[in-house]
Amino acid sequence: MSIETNPSWFSDFVEELGLPPSAAFQGYVLYNDEHDGFLAINQHADYPRTHYVNPSAWAHRYPYIQLASDAVQSLEEPFEIQALFLIGKRFMAFPV
Repeated sequence: MSIETNPSWFSDFVEELGLPPSAAFQGYVLYNDEHDGFLAINQHADYPRTHYVNPSAWAHRYPYIQLASDAVQSLEEPFEIQALFLIGKRFMAFPV
């Protein structure tokens, strides 16, 4: 499917995941299977510090998949890019 020729690609994507139409996209997060956690970046320190968090709601969010992909390429550990959604008052992340 080409997203350029399908303006409703996002609603199709949400439907394919089985999410309700009210699901709100929150960005992309990075998941590390070895640490069973999502990448978080502490910006409040003197220098940015990375660590792992669970649940996914606390993870660092990338607004575009290209930024998430660039981040994965720059990190030494293997990460999986996941799309983060807010459904009601709960967050759910799905592998992309």
